[in-house]
Amino acid sequence: MTIKAKQVVFNQYGSPDVLQLVTTDMHQPSQGEVLIKTLAIGVNYSDVLRRRNTYFQATPLPFVLGSEVVGEIVSVGNGVGTPFIQGTKVLAILPFGGGYADYVTAIAQYCIPIPENISPAAATGIFVQGITAQLMVSQLAGDMHGKTVLINTAAGGVGSLLVQLAKLNGATVIAAASTDDKLKIAKKNGADFTVNYSQAGWSKKIKDLTNGKGADVAFEMVGGDVYNETIRSLSAGAHIIVYGCASGVQGNIHPEHFVDENLTQSGFNLSYYINNKMPLWQEVLGNVISLLAQGKITVDTPNTFALEDAAEAHKQIETRRTTGKVVLTTQ
Repeated sequence: MTIKAKQVVFNQYGSPDVLQLVTTDMHQPSQGEVLIKTLAIGVNYSDVLRRRNTYFQATPLPFVLGSEVVGEIVSVGNGVGTPFIQGTKVLAILPFGGGYADYVTAIAQYCIPIPENISPAAATGIFVQGITAQLMVSQLAGDMHGKTVLINTAAGGVGSLLVQLAKLNGATVIAAASTDDKLKIAKKNGADFTVNYSQAGWSKKIKDLTNGKGADVAFEMVGGDVYNETIRSLSAGAHIIVYGCASGVQGNIHPEHFVDENLTQSGFNLSYYINNKMPLWQEVLGNVISLLAQGKITVDTPNTFALEDAAEAHKQIETRRTTGKVVLTTQ
């Protein structure tokens, strides 16, 4: 049996307007696969980069974006058994895209059953945002108990979770964002102090908040002047973890500053862990699901769009009008 499915596809690189809703035939799942009726679809900044053809991996054309969906299994292919049975709610990881659709096929081994008390929209934040935040905390940041941690883009999908995880790990959190409204969200998530990095010289405020010392650990993904000010806000011997450059502008702090202040910098790329450290990221994924199911962390999803409004979702991401996890819905 063939199902008529709606997909958002693009045939050329460019602005959000290249995203087009089409109808296609969705065939039954093959060996080891499941067919999923999607309920919620995660939208990530990497989707924007793929659409522009500026992602670090090549994006073929035509292409359907979407690396994570949450939905219900409607049929299974040969060789697929419990727990992946009809009606099971799962988070499906789609390493080759295809998620911007109301039906998707996924490899059963890349699916994770989701507890009923986690909403489909919230569950879309488990994979990319959740394990990014948790891996950086557990693998790179070290013991944060009693330390001052600066978190940039603190109202974003990863940033919101970093605020919560840092607090769970005993840190004093300084949340930084571009607007006061976003800082209110970070405060709600547990930040001790907030700083607006759209204001010039904001690193001085961080030094003032820490009695002249500066932050011990910083999480940064903006780049440009925000990166530069972040470096200036650090204490001697501090550690900065860089996991993106959303502005597209390179920072320009002289390497001697790192030497003089004995600073260290780590880079984080989720794809590296996915491709090279499967047992680790799978363990971390389970930890994130457990924390979410227990209510120890929450995933904010204030920006939800219908599948056919994917272009608008991209526009709002690019103009920095979104907070938390951005989600497409099919209902």
